Amino acid sequence: MGPNTWELILRLALSALFGGIIGLEREIRLKGAGIRTHLIVSFASCMMMLVSKYGFFDVVQYSSVNLDPSRIAAGLVTAIGFLGAGTIFSRKHGITGLTTAAGLWATVGIGMTMGTGLYLISTFGTVFIVAIQAALHWDHTMLGHTSTVVLIQIDDRPEALDCLQAELAALKLEPCSTKYERSDGLLSIELQLDHLPCPDRELGRALAPLMKHPYIKSLLW
Repeated sequence: MGPNTWELILRLALSALFGGIIGLEREIRLKGAGIRTHLIVSFASCMMMLVSKYGFFDVVQYSSVNLDPSRIAAGLVTAIGFLGAGTIFSRKHGITGLTTAAGLWATVGIGMTMGTGLYLISTFGTVFIVAIQAALHWDHTMLGHTSTVVLIQIDDRPEALDCLQAELAALKLEPCSTKYERSDGLLSIELQLDHLPCPDRELGRALAPLMKHPYIKSLLW
């Protein structure tokens, strides 16, 4: 006999909570995958582990049936790859989104451990992931990594572009190069910033005022 239904529901609720906590740190830094994505990933991982571990009790009672409950877990770890890949962007001066992708992969582990009933391990994992992502978000100026790429999507209107340029000037963000691409009524702008007006770890806070303008549809860096 496995745990009762209410304990399984508790595991699902805790997995959603822990996933949301991890996603909150990402959302505060204006990353592509935030609270909702991490919450759903953790919740779904927990649910699949519950199915893997407890969903076949009515089948294993027959002596002629052999099941490997680890197969769903193995497939789950592999399947998350497509979601993580969607958060990684290749840029001229490097690749962004690797930390968010790794965080999503780790969030699957949080959901899986919660689904198997390893409450303490899941709690420690959540605290560890959030602490690492927050504490090690340092500026890399000492290593010479003072440049970054910002991708902005705005309405494809001349006045929207003028407003954006004025806002960037007010924030003391002067790109050394700019690329434009039009698609479906949107103007995608890639800004190469070589001299940041703030430490790299504070760039999200510096860019946050841009998101209050309705003509800006997305902002990634």
